[in-house]
Amino acid sequence: MNQEANIDEYAKDPDLLVGLCRDVIDRLCSGDDDGQTTAMETQLREISRAVEKLEKMGVAVPDVLRAEKTRLAAALGIQAEAAQVLNRLADELDQLVADLKIRLGRNNERPSKKKRHRRSSNSPRTGAAILREHIIKALRKLGGRARVADIMAEMGRQLEGRLLAGDVEWRKATNEYVWQNNAKWERFRMTKDGLLSSDSPHGIWELSEAKQ
Repeated sequence: MNQEANIDEYAKDPDLLVGLCRDVIDRLCSGDDDGQTTAMETQLREISRAVEKLEKMGVAVPDVLRAEKTRLAAALGIQAEAAQVLNRLADELDQLVADLKIRLGRNNERPSKKKRHRRSSNSPRTGAAILREHIIKALRKLGGRARVADIMAEMGRQLEGRLLAGDVEWRKATNEYVWQNNAKWERFRMTKDGLLSSDSPHGIWELSEAKQ
């Protein structure tokens, strides 16, 4: 079935589209538990400290301890990715509903020019390769490991005067600029590529041994 046929199917029965959205949201929210996330973050932090202490003492780190550290980091990474997708989805759906109300004449107030500009996909943005380059550059300057806020601040200094129009649009759903949100997405891809450690504590980015 081609894309046009799919669109026709949803147009004839909008409930299918609503159901699809709900299924996507349910899938992303599965396993989402604030209490469980906090517990996992605490466990990862303590295990990381234990591993670091053993390494400094020259004592062999048990494989089971390293495996648990990797498992917790991976689970938290998946949850963080899902949260970003949900925030993006919420932002886009808000705009979609606003546009739909205007078309139906149910909203007399048209979106401000600022809002329409913010959501425009035509505004030029800094590419992923450049963001990746500056993430590595910032981390090296910060000693190879740093908090996200410090990395964003250093990248902001590096990119000052070089950010494009789309980069400085404000993303309300995540309460940050587009370039910052895109940098966080790029960080996720960098962990997949082995450039950044995938088992760093929550809120910490760290260059892999190969990039230090």
